[in-house]
Amino acid sequence: MKKTFAAVTATLLIALPVSAALKLTIADRSEKLSPPHGKVGSTIVAAGNSKGQTFTVKKTGKLEGLFVLTAGVVNAADLTVSIYRTENDYPVGDMLHSESGRLPKGAAEATLKLEFESPPQLKTGNYALVLSAEESDLHFILGRGYAGGRAIRNNKSSKGRWASAGGKDRDFAFSLLGIEAASKSAFQEASGAAGVSVKLLRHTNPPFIPVAFNKIRRQPNIVTVMVDDLGWNQIGVEQSTMGTNPKLYRTPNLVKLAAGGLSFTNAYAQPNCAPTRAAMLSGQYPARIHNDVYCVGSLNRYGRGGISKEKAKFTAPEQTEDVAAEAITVAEAMRKNGYATAHIGKYHVGGHGGGETLPENAGFDINIGGFTQGHQPVCFASKDGDNWVFRKLGRGHFDRFAEPYTESYLKRHNFPLSLLGTPKHVSDALSDAMEETIGKFADDEKPFYLQLHPYAVHGPVRSRPDLKASTGDELAGFVASIDLTIGRLLKVLNDTGCAENTLILFTSDNGGTHKDNLPLRGKKGMFTEGGIRVPLIAYWPGVIPANTVTDHMVHTVDYYPTYLQFAGDRWMPPEAEHPLDGESFVDVLLNPNTDRMRDPIFYLFPGYMDSRAQPTVAAIDEIEGQRYKLLYFYEADDWELYNLSHDIGEKTNLIKTHTSIAASLSQKIHAWLSQKHSTWKPKYPLKKDDGKSVGPPPSF
Repeated sequence: MKKTFAAVTATLLIALPVSAALKLTIADRSEKLSPPHGKVGSTIVAAGNSKGQTFTVKKTGKLEGLFVLTAGVVNAADLTVSIYRTENDYPVGDMLHSESGRLPKGAAEATLKLEFESPPQLKTGNYALVLSAEESDLHFILGRGYAGGRAIRNNKSSKGRWASAGGKDRDFAFSLLGIEAASKSAFQEASGAAGVSVKLLRHTNPPFIPVAFNKIRRQPNIVTVMVDDLGWNQIGVEQSTMGTNPKLYRTPNLVKLAAGGLSFTNAYAQPNCAPTRAAMLSGQYPARIHNDVYCVGSLNRYGRGGISKEKAKFTAPEQTEDVAAEAITVAEAMRKNGYATAHIGKYHVGGHGGGETLPENAGFDINIGGFTQGHQPVCFASKDGDNWVFRKLGRGHFDRFAEPYTESYLKRHNFPLSLLGTPKHVSDALSDAMEETIGKFADDEKPFYLQLHPYAVHGPVRSRPDLKASTGDELAGFVASIDLTIGRLLKVLNDTGCAENTLILFTSDNGGTHKDNLPLRGKKGMFTEGGIRVPLIAYWPGVIPANTVTDHMVHTVDYYPTYLQFAGDRWMPPEAEHPLDGESFVDVLLNPNTDRMRDPIFYLFPGYMDSRAQPTVAAIDEIEGQRYKLLYFYEADDWELYNLSHDIGEKTNLIKTHTSIAASLSQKIHAWLSQKHSTWKPKYPLKKDDGKSVGPPPSF
């Protein structure tokens, strides 16, 4: 007779002795998962301490197994996986299937692959995977990001009943094998990218007559909107996402930008936020001595699902967190070219080592919000005594915009009156600061350069109540708040008479992290396309051809020289003192049909960042009409090669079949790393025994 769930809870380990039925192995690199964004802790599976993950089956099929990410193993012995139906996210009724197995060596801080010997057939519906053990003491990473279920527990503290594990939004880092689940986890960067077949939209540009550069009236105003942690296709724009954008994201103002401007399908950034912001500010790669920002915080970020410090072959060098005071920033260069300058929002690459690197000392006439912080501590204002403030947000610059929504404010911006009297959202405060700043600039004869860097959509992910209600999703609501900022930007430019001479560039600082980036593989922090490919839309009516698309490659280091060319190149940073690593793409902005090839885009990462990155060198280049990416991994002493023109999800490693292309790209990597200049000092992983640099990768 089948046992009910209540009976199985008490006798599971007795009724199901450990057998070889469940196959447990350590996943290889191609199957490796990322940990959840912003790890929120871990959970224990041991005797009397069962944990589980609920999930939704989208289409009937066989569940062949799963991947799950461990945080550590105190004692590696047995593991049992059982499946139940659920109601209200908790197991009910009879157990549907169960298998047990022995844990392999090296299970600590690894991605486990669990394969059923007899895969169960699951119909469309809601289920739970329950993990239990008799002898093992296992720790699994918990995070957030899976919309189709949540982590659950049954232990002493829950008094033998099922309860949520750490909160309603907590999840295991997992993915399912052989079955289609709804709302796939953001952690399926390997199996998700490999398992999704997608048809990419190829846009045909309408006829246009390019504007000659010498016909542009005068130095344009330039507004760069750099969103935080926004994925390549996490906007509602078909042109820039090649039609892969989920319907979840509704961004009508960005749709307007794309319809009236140019969308880039192949724009790149560094894999996480501080290095990208440093690249934009300096126009240089991290290997330059006045940049030297390779990663947020430290390069020695072991564990958390990645390799442990003890198992790593190398240690990482030291780095800085600020663009050096000696650097000539883009703001300083623009100011020398006659521009007024301002920064609003997240900065992240100044102030750690002293005030001389803060925006107000790095070329910006106005700084609102720019500080050391990498994210906003809060999304809503709150009352502090008699005053409304954004608690612990920078140096309090946004507090003067923190008053609750008034009726006149809501009517002016066409916001719902249901917000009357409620706390101000940080995205609206940023928009208030933007309107004030452009109003000041409009009264001046100088052109202006504005860095508008929203805190959205970095966690904590909290959207305005009306936006969450209209989208049905917290992240989509947060994205919608950015779109409202774009709408307000367009309006204030029109109202002040600046619109016809203002270039707007909309982009992100790295790949998305809160949800998947499919069909791209991976997420923020990785050197896969999901970590480094970002949206980019350029808008300047009458100058940039409307409703156009280009696949020309652009990297964040390219913005600086592009701005200088628009400024007239009246003043350039001295090559000996501050060389620029990027190249202007003004010609592409004026004529999207330009087929000029750019130099390769390069990446150097000499450290460790949890499970997302290990010491790596990469290059993306066009060879024989095809776009390839070559990567070298120091830990594995191994190369990987992908054809991005036909394999956007990086499913097929071509390293064994396309050796001549790999050899050509490896030579370009070596030449890039070996260039001679007093400011060029690339950093590499360090040998553990003597602390010496291991140098560039070997030739392929």
